Amino acid sequence: MTLYAADGGHRDRHEAEHFALELAPEASLLCTHVVREPVPHHAVSFELNGHSDFEELRDRTGGRAFRFPGQDALRGSLTVREIVASSAIDRVVGVGCTATDDTVVDTRDYVRPVYADGLLTLHVTPAVDGSAVPLEVEGAHVC
Repeated sequence: MTLYAADGGHRDRHEAEHFALELAPEASLLCTHVVREPVPHHAVSFELNGHSDFEELRDRTGGRAFRFPGQDALRGSLTVREIVASSAIDRVVGVGCTATDDTVVDTRDYVRPVYADGLLTLHVTPAVDGSAVPLEVEGAHVC
């Protein structure tokens, strides 16, 4: 797999996601990236087999994955161990809590990990019942 990038200058993340899906519908990994200059907008990166006319990237330095291998298996409540074993997510990191292999994560059927330190990372936050939930929630509105 080769990593590619494309910048459609989309100001809205959802528009950038649709752009990526149309651009590379066969990609197993699709990410959005915030670009701050010259004006804030979103670019996309994706992995494809074979040659492409898109800009080839050497390294992944970040990005928010909205399509990744194993994503469909992340439904309902799963332990951190199960999340890492069944998907491309490399690690789960607690924000305001500790996430161990046995921590139960209620995925709410919506998981959007990010690349951090070269690893696909799911950030979770504590839930009321002692479990954890993904930090990013579906349908969040911009503040």
